[in-house]
Amino acid sequence: MHVLRWFIGILVFAAFVAAFSGGPRPGFTGAPGEPTCTSCHWGFRVNPDDRGRVRLEGLPIGYIPAERYLLKLLVTHPDPDRQRWGFQLTALTNPGDDPVGEFLVVEGDLGWADPMRTRREIGGPGGRRQYMSHTSGSTLVFPKSGGDHWRIAWKAPMSGVGGVTFYAAGNAANGDRAPTGDKIFTASFTIPGALRFSQEEAFAMPFARWIRALAWGDFDGDDFPDLFLIGEGEYFLFRNDRGKLVDVTEASGIPRFGRGRAAAWGDFNGDGHLDLYVVNEGQDFLLRNEGGTFREVAAASGIVEHASGRAAVWGDFNGDGHLDLYVVNDGQDVLYRNRGDGTFAALDPTSAGLTEDAKGRAAAWGDFDKDGRLDLYVANEGPDFLYRNLGGGRFQNIAPSAGILQEGISTDVAWFDFDGDGRLDVFVVREGQDVLYRNRGDGTFTVVDPEVAGYADEGSDGVLAVADFDGDGRPDVFVAKAGIVFLFRNRGDGTFGQIVGKPGFAIVPVSLPRGAAWIDFDRDGRMDLFLAGDDGTHALYRGQVGG
Repeated sequence: MHVLRWFIGILVFAAFVAAFSGGPRPGFTGAPGEPTCTSCHWGFRVNPDDRGRVRLEGLPIGYIPAERYLLKLLVTHPDPDRQRWGFQLTALTNPGDDPVGEFLVVEGDLGWADPMRTRREIGGPGGRRQYMSHTSGSTLVFPKSGGDHWRIAWKAPMSGVGGVTFYAAGNAANGDRAPTGDKIFTASFTIPGALRFSQEEAFAMPFARWIRALAWGDFDGDDFPDLFLIGEGEYFLFRNDRGKLVDVTEASGIPRFGRGRAAAWGDFNGDGHLDLYVVNEGQDFLLRNEGGTFREVAAASGIVEHASGRAAVWGDFNGDGHLDLYVVNDGQDVLYRNRGDGTFAALDPTSAGLTEDAKGRAAAWGDFDKDGRLDLYVANEGPDFLYRNLGGGRFQNIAPSAGILQEGISTDVAWFDFDGDGRLDVFVVREGQDVLYRNRGDGTFTVVDPEVAGYADEGSDGVLAVADFDGDGRPDVFVAKAGIVFLFRNRGDGTFGQIVGKPGFAIVPVSLPRGAAWIDFDRDGRMDLFLAGDDGTHALYRGQVGG
């Protein structure tokens, strides 16, 4: 028995040592001044074929100083005899080739590099560069075909230092436990510079009156987002003429006057042109886009709305390929089924299970239970509704049993997968502290602690805009409330960073926000931010990279 225990102890110790002893010395990534990694893996030249790959995912279009980025490095090769994998990675200024930022090694479920799979070392030319590299334990004990990947965290420099280039080398080794015959691949990945949002002083919109609501959409099909704006008793359509807004309301056929409260773009008749639904205090408008001009067809299409409407959202709830319409009212909401022939039929609330009566503010479609049917979250002044789509035109409000808070005032809502687990979570803007609900995957949600996750905020009259503004593949959250704004960057580890106030992110609040939107206004591939207030104040913040 003692001999057996001794033998097991030796095996455990050997595995432990192997896990931390493998891999080359730092300085073999293909970065300037480095030799290639042939001193430990010989027999093949670097980049010996075009089938092996080294990829680095999660890089932003521009880094934010001092922010953390969760990266994923992958080494792949299709040959079945490739069963052991390794890498080295370093980050250098571009130009300059100086070490930049910091690689982090933090343990934890959502944490950064796994110390049993990666390690950080200092070395290379000048002995100052930081390297992340592999340990040998995982693939020695558990060989695998196709490739391997590693999670790595990088903290951006404290200030803008220009471009940053990541140099990576990947080892696609065979299974003979010897370096002979291994294949080495190198690649580099560049971030052009620091990301910032600058208020566009040249941006001009001929409008300085009371704003009630807005909606962006490319109505003319030129790939530039256009703006529909609701003022106090009047409507405006601005065409985006390659970065300049032009008032085309009169020529468009859109009514100039009315008591509008919200609007939503959607191609309800499938002709390739965005149509516009306008929620009014009284009869709503359905403006059919006839190739750049609009015709009001609400009544002719079977939409009769005389309630005090608050919002509208398009979504194909029955999966027939036609956009249906949910109208949020101050009272009983209405779901209109698109018949596919240009007309709609209002579902009976009782038979459809949509009988909850509340003072609605906003709504959003999303398939939270992954059954292929769109579900619906309705934000109210009072208990919110979470309607699970049962199919066959039937819904069930499961908000209480699903863990949705039943007190407070909600003003806006959006679905997105904040933690990257493949399930839709939901962010709700509320009077006071907002709420992020994490989808457990069993039909219930849990409230993500705002202090722990980093999205703590307070305020009233909030509006919401969600988009991946920094291009790292993760949805971020912008919230504007009365006199204050929040930009929460999704770090990918279950936390957010508050970006407003950092260099390059001086976003000026409005007294009473009426709309916020992420758009690529100038079609340069970077998200821009539009924010408007009730007194006619508005600003466009252009996303820029460099410096």
